[in-house]
Amino acid sequence: MIISYSVVLYLCVTLATASSDLRCNVRTRIETGWVCGLLRQGEYDVEYASFRGIPYARQPLGELRFRELQPAIPWPHHLDASEEGPICPQHDELYDRMVKPNRGMSESCIYANVHVPLEALPDHRADDDVYHTGYVNNLPNKGFPIFVFIHGGAFQLGSGDTDLHGPEYLVSKGIIVITFNYRLNVFGFLSLNNPKIPGNAGLRDQVTLLRWVQRNARAFGGDPGDVTIAGQSAGATIAHLLALSNVTKGLFKRVILMSGSAEQTFYTASPIYASIAAARYLQILGINSTDPDIIHDRLVNTPLKDILNANSAFQYESGLVSFLPVIEAKYPGIERIIDDDPRRLIERGRGNEFPIVMGFADEECEFFKRRILYAGLLRKIEAEPSLILPARIPFTTPPNVARELGFKVINRNFVGKLNIEEYMDVCRDVFFGYPAFKVSQWRAEMNAAPVYLYQFSYEADFSTVKVGLKLQYNGTAHVEDLTNIFRGNAVLGGEKTFPPRNEDDFMKDWMTQFVVNFIRCNNPTCGEPGWPPVQAKLLNYQNIRKPGVYVNTLPTKYQRDMIQFYDRIDQIARNSSLEVITPPPLE
Repeated sequence: MIISYSVVLYLCVTLATASSDLRCNVRTRIETGWVCGLLRQGEYDVEYASFRGIPYARQPLGELRFRELQPAIPWPHHLDASEEGPICPQHDELYDRMVKPNRGMSESCIYANVHVPLEALPDHRADDDVYHTGYVNNLPNKGFPIFVFIHGGAFQLGSGDTDLHGPEYLVSKGIIVITFNYRLNVFGFLSLNNPKIPGNAGLRDQVTLLRWVQRNARAFGGDPGDVTIAGQSAGATIAHLLALSNVTKGLFKRVILMSGSAEQTFYTASPIYASIAAARYLQILGINSTDPDIIHDRLVNTPLKDILNANSAFQYESGLVSFLPVIEAKYPGIERIIDDDPRRLIERGRGNEFPIVMGFADEECEFFKRRILYAGLLRKIEAEPSLILPARIPFTTPPNVARELGFKVINRNFVGKLNIEEYMDVCRDVFFGYPAFKVSQWRAEMNAAPVYLYQFSYEADFSTVKVGLKLQYNGTAHVEDLTNIFRGNAVLGGEKTFPPRNEDDFMKDWMTQFVVNFIRCNNPTCGEPGWPPVQAKLLNYQNIRKPGVYVNTLPTKYQRDMIQFYDRIDQIARNSSLEVITPPPLE
């Protein structure tokens, strides 16, 4: 007897939700049924309602492995939303002790976590001994603002779990916080450039989640018209790409980008790269056919273990960032998330209506130092200098030009032999600092909605990153700004540090208040002096170095020289480009 995946899923959900030991002291009803969560303790001893592990779509199993997500199947009883679901299949080469998944790893990983200020829940009944209940049709006023966060991880790994993305800081300040899982690596970003696997499955998951938020926001007391999206690292790149996409109209109002943007520096959306990556992966997996139907069937039927082993091998070869978002071809019935080169979309004014906060850390790449050494990146750059450039250049520029530009970067930044210490500055500038300045500048020149730019340079007494990864360095690395708006529970454990008793605690409060203000006012200070938006001729930014102190400054001499140098590199690349990149008129 053959049982379909939908029947199996229905039986699993029914059995889980009908269990007599269901943990539930807060509940609400969404489009697919009742969800049963827990009351948890936030900062300042503020209670909040936490609904974890809610399937926001049908799980992508079997024939659905690479397809766009299908609607979730309703459940007949109460869904146990007391724990997060499994994380998506991945090979972690970044986070180490900073993450600690509770439910293992599975292709059945399409889950959202919704953390709600208790007073936000519709029809909240404090005198109910069993449940705090919510009803979709009984929402007072407009509802609470919603913060949807897209996790990072180089498009290859990570999750929305509370091990790294604890909501305690933000939910305690009256914000509904939503984190979630999406398909990663080969599952989320393989492109065969055909209708069966067009690419960007992970981005389609995120659009599915945002549409789910629109349909279910009021069940949690949220305002579907007041959604902020944010992301860190690859998650910031994704958030910016979604802001540039025509398919996300009406799904959110503002954007926060932490150490990443759609400008192609540490990734490339080139279909040429996507084709090379797919061919190499299929070679590793031992699939030699050129027939797209046979390739698809083999990929769907290959055991998860073999898929992951081949993915890990390719991830090592490529230096971590392997499968990537891609510019999509047109296919009937398939939405194009990325319909043109992201640089062109920015220059056309796509996404100009969204206010943006964006930033970078002053020593970003200390976070990646061990990985860079392990992957032998400096040896690869010596063999092929174009690898030191922003990732978009080698795929839009003749090889001889790209190689010569690579030598220019090397000659400017290194005294003698390539070395890891000097490469740390190149890595920060090329992948994070320069693109943040340029995206801010382009938008300011077009009179777009304001961009508020920051450099995070606060050195914590207790750094979650340094402790979690066992690192020592001076300055502030990748992810450290993130750990000041989300609680790193895997490292910090259950100990609460509020009310503030040291400078680290004050910085967490300072950073979260910037986020809350931006959500409420489209401005990180709600109009108070101290953090003006970027002006194109000044490129001013907030240097977040000490809590409670505004330092809105101009680029240093080093930063000015760096921007001018990479402007010249970019201009030479554009003049030599293999494609026309003159921007069309504004839309």
